[in-house]
Amino acid sequence: MTVDLAANRPLFLFSGDPLRPRRGGTSRRQLGEDPHFAAEAAAARAAGAATAVLDHEALLAGDAERAVSRVPREAGPVWYRGWMLPAGRYAELAAALAARGCRLLTSPAAYRTAHELPGWYETFRALTPQSGWLPCAPGRPPEPAALARLAAPFGDRPLVVKDWVKSRKHEWEEAAYVPDAADTARLASVVGRFLALQEEFLTGGVVLRAFERFTAVGEARVWWVDGEPALIGPHPDTPGLRPSPDLTHVASAVRELGLRFVTTDLALREDGVWRVVEVGDGQVSGLPVGADHRPLFEALVTAGAGYPLTLTAGRVSLRALLPTAAARVADGEPAGFDWIDGAPPETTQGGASIAVRAAVAGSYRPGWGVFVLTDAAAGTALGSIGFHGPPDDTGFVEIGYDLSPSARGAGWATEAARLLAGWAAAHPEVRTVCALTEPENVPSQRVLERAGFRFVGEREGLRAYEVEGAADAPPVAVNV
Repeated sequence: MTVDLAANRPLFLFSGDPLRPRRGGTSRRQLGEDPHFAAEAAAARAAGAATAVLDHEALLAGDAERAVSRVPREAGPVWYRGWMLPAGRYAELAAALAARGCRLLTSPAAYRTAHELPGWYETFRALTPQSGWLPCAPGRPPEPAALARLAAPFGDRPLVVKDWVKSRKHEWEEAAYVPDAADTARLASVVGRFLALQEEFLTGGVVLRAFERFTAVGEARVWWVDGEPALIGPHPDTPGLRPSPDLTHVASAVRELGLRFVTTDLALREDGVWRVVEVGDGQVSGLPVGADHRPLFEALVTAGAGYPLTLTAGRVSLRALLPTAAARVADGEPAGFDWIDGAPPETTQGGASIAVRAAVAGSYRPGWGVFVLTDAAAGTALGSIGFHGPPDDTGFVEIGYDLSPSARGAGWATEAARLLAGWAAAHPEVRTVCALTEPENVPSQRVLERAGFRFVGEREGLRAYEVEGAADAPPVAVNV
């Protein structure tokens, strides 16, 4: 599928592969996309994004200007997808891009918050193993007394040693695991070995984490875009294990953290509780081999272009139905939604089919497709509402909606129509929001009247209702 976007489409900046030789066999270096990210770059382009290549080696060497020399000037919003970067180098990347008229959608401060444990720990304290940390420099281990004080709150519990970003789990016994936090000699030995192995790659200092026992179902990695779970899959280390974590409490913490693009790694503790074992910046978190990248990049393109993945007001939440999920709904599948009647209603399937055909034709515009109407508190999918297409040249846009039989008569359609029309009417492209009903469909007409539409006459045998675009349109709460 291909997607048409407005001029503010995001650009994806992928790490390059400096080892690729030039055509013709010359020895001069040619930078191309790193093969590790080739499938992701293709998914980004199919979702409507532009792509460019970052000279990762030049950035790490301190030459940020050369690193971004292949990025088009005035490219606008940028998502980075590539190899892990120290926070300082990421800040240099942001500055170099800004000098070319580009804006990283994850700021240097946001990157550090998600990438380094001290930035996210307090928000996730109740959901993740107890932790403490001590800053130190490479090659300079903390004093044993300072380590003992850091370990004291853990009593005699086992610990895991890491820095602010990574552990040495492949050297578990010598550089990661401490069976007894009160064993100061063993603690100092493990920390010393960890620091020796990390060398100059040490980030921040030493972190002590309470060791918790997890089941063998495998870890799940969840990709969050603007507070919404855009992709749920296995951890890259265990691609064959696909657990289904409970995200109820995790979603609240992610939204409290307030970052646009993050990942959470979850494991099932032996007592049956899902625990957050790691939070990361989504730009540098690895995808498992064989994962379907499309839902993630569709969400990133939509969010990066400035359109909502979710609109929320009162008890109603409208969740964007992006092309890959729309194709599943069009086939009658739940597509990850908990439908009140077990499956999407027939008219919703038809609306999803229209979105899919538009994407295949290249005329789909993020933000102007279908939304699944859900109960904001319970998460139950009740129906759908959306646009028949993007605004035309005169600023005219038409909406339609559908409810599952069990959801009718409770005011859901009114609230959803008011919410979507309010968002559209406040948009600078829109002059008129329209909805059409059959003359005999009095309940639908009452819905539109209660939602703030006014009757404007007959059109081709249908009754037309409109809301005018205006600067003072009703405020809309958008999850970003």
